[in-house]
Amino acid sequence: MTRDSENPFWAFSLTLYVRQGVTAACLDLQDRRDLDVNLLLFCCWAGSQGRALSGPEIGDLIAAARDWRDQVVRPLRGARRWLKGRTLGLGNAVPELREDIKARELAAEAIQQDILHKTLPVSAGVSSPGAMAANLRAYLAAEGCRPGPEDIGALATLLLGAARGLDSSSARRLLAGD
Repeated sequence: MTRDSENPFWAFSLTLYVRQGVTAACLDLQDRRDLDVNLLLFCCWAGSQGRALSGPEIGDLIAAARDWRDQVVRPLRGARRWLKGRTLGLGNAVPELREDIKARELAAEAIQQDILHKTLPVSAGVSSPGAMAANLRAYLAAEGCRPGPEDIGALATLLLGAARGLDSSSARRLLAGD
């Protein structure tokens, strides 16, 4: 069973996440602003299908993912990060456990994406960088986050990865709502 055929959002995310600078930008927004990487990716994916998300839809997505994120994804991430670089004098046992936890964390992220995809199915459409940017702005607003220059830089990197052919100044203008 391949997840890609079941959830096109997952396939989109795997492709986007490895593009230049996207991983670092997502993790920066996650660690510095406590934003949900899966919701950032969903905003881009919906926009890549030409779908602008409303404030209530963003709220529905946040609510649908909250418990899974808080009770499963975050604890796995915390354990993985805590174990990083530790051996506790036990040879490979701790690094091997960390790798197992990392695999389970990725599986948990995929399930969260399934939750988001099921909560708000998005039909295929024509990619719209403007919709991607509007979705990202709406998500930050829903989280009560007023983006500063560092945030705009990270969001622009994400948008540049998702909207191929877009230049940096255009990405920043779209994120500013111009």
